[in-house]
Amino acid sequence: MNRAPFTIAILLGIAGLIPFLAGLAVIVTDPTRAPVATTVMIDYGACILAFLGAVHWGFALEPGGVVPEARLNNQRLLFGVLPALVGWLALLVLSLAQAPRLAIAILIAGFFATIVAETVGRGRDIVPGNYLALRWAISIVVLAVLIVALFIEAVGMRQG
Repeated sequence: MNRAPFTIAILLGIAGLIPFLAGLAVIVTDPTRAPVATTVMIDYGACILAFLGAVHWGFALEPGGVVPEARLNNQRLLFGVLPALVGWLALLVLSLAQAPRLAIAILIAGFFATIVAETVGRGRDIVPGNYLALRWAISIVVLAVLIVALFIEAVGMRQG
């Protein structure tokens, strides 16, 4: 991976954490706005899961990115869709069942499964190592934020 685009990817990845961190800050500090912040954070998390899946379509379809085994490319394409479906499920649970705890739990499972699958993909040499390192760093923060938000939501530490 070219150094300049990867540096930009790092900066944009860090910037992508801002909505998660801001949402958690509101949840912790402003009980009257916490329900809205929780919903916005779930919405953003679903979008980011879709983005994470789409990256794998890019890996599979880029010139020179096709691996010799067609099965592995098919797995990349399938994996590219699954995170979006998990995010969509979280949105359905939030909007239809009005269950933010379950929606957050679904996002946690989605982000965790995505990074595990990408780690497996790295072992199969179909996920670039520097991409995986960036993803782990960002995923740890996202998972920590979502776990804290779920804890606050579950134990009712906020009023509102």
